[in-house]
Amino acid sequence: MEKQVPFSVFVVFWGLLAFFSALQGLRAQRPLDSLQYLKPVEVRGTRAAKRSENPLTPMQAFSVEDFRRMNALRVGDAVKNFAGAQVKDYGGVGGMKTVSVRSLGASHTAVSYDGVLLSDAQNGQIDLGKLYLDQVRTMSLYNGQSSSIFQPARNFSSAALLQIETVSLADLDSIAPFSAGFDFGSFLFLSPSFAMRKRIGKNFGFSASARFDYVKGDYPFLFDRGGEPRYLRRENTDVKGGNAELNFFALLSDKHRIDLKLFYYGSERGLPGAVIYYYKASAQRLEDQDFFGVMKHAWQIAPGWSQKNVLKYNFRYNRFRDPESLASQAVDERYRQNEVYASSSTLYQPPVKGLEIGGAFDAAFNSLASNVRGFPFPDRTSIWFNVAVKYKHRYGEAMLSGLTSAFFDRVRSGNSPGEKARFSPFASVAVFPLGKRIWSLRVFYKDIFRMPTFNDLYYSRVGNTGLLPEKARQIDAGSSFSLSLPGRIWMLEASVDFYRNWVEDKIVAYPTTNLFVWSMMNVDRVGITGVDASLKTGSAFGKTGLLSRFRFDLQVSYTWQEALDRTDPGNGTYGHRIAYTPEHSGSAVVSLGFPYGELSYRLMFCGSRYALNENIPENLLEPYAEHGLGLNFRFEVRGTGMEAGVEWLNFTGEAYQVVLNYPMPLAHYRVHLRCRF
Repeated sequence: MEKQVPFSVFVVFWGLLAFFSALQGLRAQRPLDSLQYLKPVEVRGTRAAKRSENPLTPMQAFSVEDFRRMNALRVGDAVKNFAGAQVKDYGGVGGMKTVSVRSLGASHTAVSYDGVLLSDAQNGQIDLGKLYLDQVRTMSLYNGQSSSIFQPARNFSSAALLQIETVSLADLDSIAPFSAGFDFGSFLFLSPSFAMRKRIGKNFGFSASARFDYVKGDYPFLFDRGGEPRYLRRENTDVKGGNAELNFFALLSDKHRIDLKLFYYGSERGLPGAVIYYYKASAQRLEDQDFFGVMKHAWQIAPGWSQKNVLKYNFRYNRFRDPESLASQAVDERYRQNEVYASSSTLYQPPVKGLEIGGAFDAAFNSLASNVRGFPFPDRTSIWFNVAVKYKHRYGEAMLSGLTSAFFDRVRSGNSPGEKARFSPFASVAVFPLGKRIWSLRVFYKDIFRMPTFNDLYYSRVGNTGLLPEKARQIDAGSSFSLSLPGRIWMLEASVDFYRNWVEDKIVAYPTTNLFVWSMMNVDRVGITGVDASLKTGSAFGKTGLLSRFRFDLQVSYTWQEALDRTDPGNGTYGHRIAYTPEHSGSAVVSLGFPYGELSYRLMFCGSRYALNENIPENLLEPYAEHGLGLNFRFEVRGTGMEAGVEWLNFTGEAYQVVLNYPMPLAHYRVHLRCRF
């Protein structure tokens, strides 16, 4: 039975937050010695996160150099290389890409963009194909949550966190002010891009970027039904889209910092549909528009007290058209989402060495409107309150946090699920046996849930307003090792984690009277056991001389996973693997750097899995391995940095599917040209 938290609890929390804010305001009258977390730091080179900096939970991180070795253009391309991450790819070139971590589902994975979560109240999943890597400097994947307690409460509300960090004020001293690029490749892929970054004086700066994509996407695929294999081409696969991003940075004084971000993405695409026995190209079209603006204010209130405030507005528009619908008339559905979100988080460092106390209060209002007849026009008010304590010591680190969440839905017509509230605890301990962070042993526990989305609750002929939140419990035990020699002559990072997850009241769709009328239900229970392992090493061939200009890098990840249906012992699928969860999967990236460039090889491997929870031969998807080669050249012409590269993707020409009946492209190429000045 769902635990209910009295609303009076939130009133008390709000009062405590107001009290601490007032107290901090009084303390702010004292002179400040320094500005922690806000003072700009001059950075030379590429920013990269280290695993040893996050000992409490498993964390994997990629930097700009890693993106280049992976031949990654979008965030979704890079995420595939994280251990334990499964990217569902609906059609390759322009298809939607969502990520599920440790088989908990895409809705359990939050995506943070410069510290603020991206959101979609309609379906709860973020399409990583919309996010390009042009502005991204680092990307990290956390299981459980980040060990930072100084962040919005909403960032603690998921089972996994994908954290994306873009260009900041500190980066403006180390990257070129202007850059332009042009990518092109198979299936009439064209993608020009532009970026501009500039520091204005010591305390101000801005960055701007834009990219446009066009791809016809009519790639060939192997059609094999009834023992007569032949090659066909995908149709209705064209995509026209792009994004623009604008950032302003202002360090107003030694006490205040303000960052402003404006982001827009728009696309118009065909939806090719599934390839079934009688293959006929779909005529469905989808139009997307996504805009959000974020203002962040960071404030050093007094010695030991820091505060961050966030205000965000998000607008999303989707239009789905199907001129060949089986309904009595063509389908033309339009949906509009609005979100207003605010967050205030506080960090207190008492005069006890290694101790930190954090608190955060977030609130959001979401609404969804549509032109669909009888649509209920739902809106949701969400509240999150998180309190966390962390202690650091030479031989260990520990963290406790508790998240209280409440949701209030309203509709213009029909039934509403009413109020839902829940408390979600988290605990983690790490030990450093050597007294240094080069080797750590860790364990964490987290109890978390996800609310049903607007589609789950209200979608026409499908939604079920009686749905309960989908709950997940996680236990993880692991170890990390990190060692490097001075001058980057050699480095090694290794990590292994054993985990067990339990999912209850899993939200699934079931057919009712016919295959066109489905119902959402809380029925499934899933038990997930697995191992994630990763290794990253690199070495220069010498300290001096010609060999010092050569470098070797290797990055490997592997996941073993057993995700089984534990719903009902009397059910025929009890003990079967849940859909789209391979037992074995992994990736490898090998690169050789030379004086003017780099040669890289990438491997993605996915074992056999089933398209449905019923593990029968008809539902089996064969294992696949995708191979890619990349060759990049970098040189300088009259002070202008130039880069040219070519990528040969899936060069073995393997025919495979990530999602059943959605074939991926065979061998294809991509060329990129860049200049920085």
